[in-house]
Amino acid sequence: MRVKWIEFENLETGLKIERINFNDDITLLVGISGAGKTQILNAVEYSLKLAVTKYIELQPYKVTICIEIDNNEYIWAYTIDKSKIEDIIVENKEKYEFCYEKLEKNGILIFERNRDNIRVIGYDKVPNPKRDESLISQYSEEDNFEKLIGGMRKLYSVEMEMEIRKGIKSENFIEMRNIVTHALNAKPDFRVFSHFPAIMKIYIAKRYYYEDVFMKIFDDTKELFMELDDIDVVEDPDREVFLLAIKVYGKTLMQYDISNGMLKSIYYIVELHTMSKDSVVLIDEFENGLGVNCIDVLAELLLTEREDLQFIITSHHPKIINGIDAPKWKIIDRDCEIIKNASTENYGIGNSKHDSYFNLINRWEFEGKIIFY
Repeated sequence: MRVKWIEFENLETGLKIERINFNDDITLLVGISGAGKTQILNAVEYSLKLAVTKYIELQPYKVTICIEIDNNEYIWAYTIDKSKIEDIIVENKEKYEFCYEKLEKNGILIFERNRDNIRVIGYDKVPNPKRDESLISQYSEEDNFEKLIGGMRKLYSVEMEMEIRKGIKSENFIEMRNIVTHALNAKPDFRVFSHFPAIMKIYIAKRYYYEDVFMKIFDDTKELFMELDDIDVVEDPDREVFLLAIKVYGKTLMQYDISNGMLKSIYYIVELHTMSKDSVVLIDEFENGLGVNCIDVLAELLLTEREDLQFIITSHHPKIINGIDAPKWKIIDRDCEIIKNASTENYGIGNSKHDSYFNLINRWEFEGKIIFY
């Protein structure tokens, strides 16, 4: 899957994101704090999850997103607004529903609906759809939607801050382990487990894919932390939880004794090696919580290890920005409630990495914008 572009409007707040086109390999969103970089990531993530996840909380959004799957271009437009059914209010909240939705494949209409009518290709008559769920989700079992659904599920929003201190409850871990054991009978490619938590993937890789997966994870981690002797997943019976454990200088450190920067680096490396082919990866402020040496190595891995992935990332860090060619940047700016974007060429900035970065900083300073590094 590749996300080609997105347009977004929050009907409640008036926030708008002008159409932003993404590169097939990596797009770096550059802008001052508050410009709208995170909102762009959120719009992409929400839309893709909305299409394939049931019971997601609806928000009053108007969105058009273009994605490419197996050389087929899909344009999906939807509008979610307040329900007009008896002005229902649930728990003091307005109830929202799909008031418009349309899907095209290579310019051919697949379905279209509004509050009163619905058309679905291949059907003369269709039952009234659920108003609080996308038609993509409702027709997910149909042949026309199989590849679309499979592609849209290949989304990774890498948010490490909330996850790095979490283990997996023993009960849940054992349940997942049983699922894995059963799946291993078919000798699958490791990436069938790509959506498991990072801790579970380390456990699987070490025990069943040692040479193919685990050693790549270990070698890349050891490049960052030379003192590392081993990585494993073990149970803490007192806390009834399975945790990441590492061995350094012959001493075992449990997850809660490992620094945030080291944990985050390990998790990035695990995810990079185990994501499904042709996935879309969203990373907000890549550098957060990482040491300087980690930023260099992880940025290099990000740019060179997986050419089959599409990355959309934000960063304020000069090392990250300087490591990505200026034509891969989207410069994000905000005019009241409108989030705009421009290429470096449109912004009047050249292609030299060093010159581009400092030309951008100088322009922001000249325009009187506050710069946060």
